[in-house]
Amino acid sequence: MKRLLSLLLSGVAGLVLCVSVAMAAAIETDYFTLDLPAGWTQPQPVQQANGVVVAVVQNTSAQAAVSITVTPAPLPAKDLATQTLAGMKSGGFTVSEPVASGNVYIGEFSNGPAKGVSYFGSNGTTGCVVTVLGASTDAGKALLNGYFKSKDSKMFPASF
Repeated sequence: MKRLLSLLLSGVAGLVLCVSVAMAAAIETDYFTLDLPAGWTQPQPVQQANGVVVAVVQNTSAQAAVSITVTPAPLPAKDLATQTLAGMKSGGFTVSEPVASGNVYIGEFSNGPAKGVSYFGSNGTTGCVVTVLGASTDAGKALLNGYFKSKDSKMFPASF
């Protein structure tokens, strides 16, 4: 689990540099919807395998990306955050301790000039990690605060 989430976060960082992208107006899954305003694109369709759902969007002009991963994981949000951030730390990232905020845990990280923040949630059977990264996290947070709609309030924060 830790390795999977670390690999996903590393992949998102690489997508920020991706040149060819596909246009999409909205992303809809069983867990959330995300409308994409001007400037935001979805480089590939939502990935789904073995109960795991991964959606990635990017804004190349803002040098920002957002990854939303939902996975069958009967872990509390705190454990999901602690394990993921520990894996990132062992992978060379500088990470904060996870902090509780409402029903989720938040952890910040950096690696060189890239900054990021992850929101970890769980409903007891399914866990999620929403990661915002880039030169600044402002553009990704603005996207999520304005265009993200959760279908399970236990898994996602009320605001980013």
